[in-house]
Amino acid sequence: MSVFRLATLFFIATACSAGLAQNTLPENCGDTSNTALSGDISDLPAYYQHWHWVPNSHLSKSARCGLTPGCQGRFIEPARDWEGAGSDPLRAPLNVSADTIESLGSKATMTGDVQLRKGDLSLDAGYAQYNRSNSTVLLRDNVILRQPGILLRGQFAQIDTNRGLGELQQAEILSFQTGARGTAERIGRPDYSRFEMEGASYTQCTPDNETWSLHADSIVLDYDTGRGVARGTSIRVYDVPVFYSPYLNFPVDERRATGFLFPSIGLASNSLDISTPYYLNLAPNYDAIIAPRFIENRGEALEAELRYLNSFSEWAINTSYLPDDDKENINRWLLGINEEGFINDSWSTEIDYTKVSDDDYFSDLGLANLSVKRSTHLNQQAAVNYSSDYWTARVEVQQYQTIADVDDPYQKMPQLSLNYQSPAKNFQLEPNMEIEYTYFDHRDNLSRGGTNVTGQRIYATAGASFPMRWRWGFVEPAMKSRVVSYELKDADLVGIDDNPNASSGQLTVDSGLYFERGLTINEQDWTQTLEPRLFYRYSEYEEQSNQPDFDSAALTFTYQQLFRDTRFTGHDRLDDANQVAIGVSSRFINNAAGREVLTASIGQLHYFDDGQVQLPGDEVRKSSSSDFAGQFRLLPDDNRWFSVDLLYDARQGVLNQSNLGYHQRSDNGALFNIGYTFRREGNEFGGLENNIKQGDASLSLPINSQWKLFAKTQYDFENNRPVENLIGAEYQNCCWLSRVVYQRALEPDDNSGSNTNGTDNNSAVLIEFQLKGLGGLGTAVTSVLKESIFGYLSDE
Repeated sequence: MSVFRLATLFFIATACSAGLAQNTLPENCGDTSNTALSGDISDLPAYYQHWHWVPNSHLSKSARCGLTPGCQGRFIEPARDWEGAGSDPLRAPLNVSADTIESLGSKATMTGDVQLRKGDLSLDAGYAQYNRSNSTVLLRDNVILRQPGILLRGQFAQIDTNRGLGELQQAEILSFQTGARGTAERIGRPDYSRFEMEGASYTQCTPDNETWSLHADSIVLDYDTGRGVARGTSIRVYDVPVFYSPYLNFPVDERRATGFLFPSIGLASNSLDISTPYYLNLAPNYDAIIAPRFIENRGEALEAELRYLNSFSEWAINTSYLPDDDKENINRWLLGINEEGFINDSWSTEIDYTKVSDDDYFSDLGLANLSVKRSTHLNQQAAVNYSSDYWTARVEVQQYQTIADVDDPYQKMPQLSLNYQSPAKNFQLEPNMEIEYTYFDHRDNLSRGGTNVTGQRIYATAGASFPMRWRWGFVEPAMKSRVVSYELKDADLVGIDDNPNASSGQLTVDSGLYFERGLTINEQDWTQTLEPRLFYRYSEYEEQSNQPDFDSAALTFTYQQLFRDTRFTGHDRLDDANQVAIGVSSRFINNAAGREVLTASIGQLHYFDDGQVQLPGDEVRKSSSSDFAGQFRLLPDDNRWFSVDLLYDARQGVLNQSNLGYHQRSDNGALFNIGYTFRREGNEFGGLENNIKQGDASLSLPINSQWKLFAKTQYDFENNRPVENLIGAEYQNCCWLSRVVYQRALEPDDNSGSNTNGTDNNSAVLIEFQLKGLGGLGTAVTSVLKESIFGYLSDE
C-alpha cells in the first residue's frame, strides 16, 4: 500500500515543483473526460494521441465552451474506469494486478501489464519489483503514473518509499487543465528539498501548433533556498534558438530573490527605448529595482524603485536620472514618493509627491501612452487623518508642479480641518460642526512682485438637523450658521481689505414620499415606484465681492445638484439662496431579477430671489427658475446599460447640456461603448467660452477565438477635428499572444495644456508579446486599452 502511494505522490510533487502543474491558463469549463469526444479519435495523428490532444473537430459542443482563448482543441484526460476511481486515495484500498506476481525472500516481483490502483491514483508498468529490505521499488517498461489532472510517463523509475526519494528516467509530464507539458532525460530527488532535472524541456503550446519551447541542459530546484538554477538554457521558436543563457537563477516559490526581470523594449518618436530591470531582495520588509535604460538619441539613464514596509506604513519611492540629455543638453530627472500609513484604527497618513526636472519630461521621456503626456499638474501632497465614531480630522499640505502654460493653483501650506457628526437617529436632534483653517500661498504672490493675493482663511459651520423618516416618506429640517474670515498678506499693495469676512445662516427642509405599485409586463412581476421630492433652501445674503477666490468653483449643474446645500466647491463664497427644488423619480424593478431596469428622474429649481453671490467672472442669475434637469438609466440586463443626462431651458426651448452613453458587453466578450457630450456656451450653470460637442466610441471585438480587434475614436464636432484615434489587434493561440496598438491624439504644441489652440497630432505604436506560461515583453498595450476602452479586461 505504501509503495504505490509514495511512488505516485513523489512524482506528482516533482511535476508541481517544476511549475508544470500551476494553473497558468484559465480552467476548462467543459467536460475533459472521454465523454467530451464526438466520435472516434483513432484517425488522429499518433503524436496527438500520445499527448491526449483532441482538436475541435473531434470534440462535442459542450467540451468546446471552456477552451482557453485561441485554442483549437483541448487535452482530454483518459477515463478513470477502474473500481473506486472516484474515492479518496488515502482511504481507498490498494488493488494490484499483473500477468505474474512472485515473492522470493525480501523481493516481490510483478511482470507483464502491472496495474496498481488506489482511489483516483494509478500506476502502470511492464515490470515492478519491491525490495522489503531497503523499502525501494523499481519500475520499468513504459511507466505511467496518473492522478486527476496530471499524467507522468517514464521508462525507468527507482524510488525509496520510506523517504520519498528517487528518480524517473526518460520522463514526460502533462497537466491536462493548464496544457503545460515537459520532458526530461532524468528527474531525480536526492534529498527532501532538492530536485534535479537533466535534458529538460517545457512548453505550453499544443501538439498541433508547437511554436515555442524552453530547453535546459540541467535544472536544480532547491526548496531550502527557494531558488532554482538552470544551465544551458535556450528558448526555441519552431525549433530555432532565439535566446540562450548559460546560467539562469529563478524563484521556485513565493519568496523574493535577487535577479533580472523581463526587459522592456519600445519605440517612441522613432527612437529605440530599452530598459533592463534588476530586482534586489534586500530584506523581508524592503526591496528595490534598479533599471539601466538606453534611450536612442538621448543617452543612458538610470531608474530605481524602492519599496519599504513596516507595521505602520507602506512606502514606494521612484527615481529616474538622465545626465546631460544629448538632445536638450540638460540633466533630466524624476522623483516620486507614495506612502499609505495606518497607525491604528483611528489614525492614518498619506503622501503623494511627484516632481520632474522640466516641463517636457513626460512628453520626451515618459510612457508611450499619450494620455500621460497630457498631464498639466503633478500632485505634491501629504496628510494625516483621524477618524472616530463622531469626529474626523485632517492636516494636509498640498501644492502642484505645473508642467504646462496654465494657471498655477494655490498651495495649501497647511490646511487643518475638524468635523463632528452625531450618529443618525430617527426623531432625534443631530448636531454637526465643521472647522477648517488654511494658509494659501502662491509662487506668483504679491510679495514676489506677482498678482496673486495670499493669506489665511478660516471657515466654520455649526448646526443641527432633525430627521423624521417613515416607510412612506421623510422630512428632514436642518439649520446651520456659516462663517468665513480672511487675514490677507500684503493686501495694501493692491488696495483691498486685508481682513474681509462674511457670515450667513441657512435653513433647509428636505422631504419626499414613496409610492409603489405592482405591474405585470410580459408575464413577469414588476414593481414601479413614484418618488416625489421637495427641497427648500434659504441662505442669507452678504456682500462678498471683496473676498479672494483661493479654491472655489461653481458646481456642474445636474439632477443631483438640485438637492445640495451649496452651488460652490471650496469655501470662498457663502452662496445666498431662497429657492425650492422640485423633483420626481420613478423606478421600474424586475422582481425576479431584483434589478432596477429603468430609472427616470426630472426636476427643476424655482428661485424666489435673484442670486447675488458670484465668483469673479460668473454671470449673475436673473431667471426665476433653472433649466429642467433630467436623468435616465436603462439596464435591460447585466450586459447593457444606457444613460442620459439633460439640461433643458424651457424658456428658450433649447437644450443646454446633454450627456448620452451606451455600454454593451456580449457573451462572446465583445465590448462596445458610445457616448456624446454637448454643452452650450454661456449658460448660467458652469458657463463656457465655447460650445462643446464631442462624441466618442470604443470597441473590443473578437473575430474568432484567436483574433480580436480594438478601436476608439473621439471627435470634436465643434471644431471638426479628431481628438484621439486608436486602432489595434490581438492574436493569440494556446501558447503565445501578441497585441499591437496605434494611437494618435491631439497634443498641445505650445505647452499650454489646451487642445483648443496651438495643437498638433502625436502618435505612438505600442507592442506587447507574451509566451504563455513563460512571460513576455511590455505591458503598455494592456494599460492603454484599459484606459481607452471602458470595461476592457485582458485575457491574460
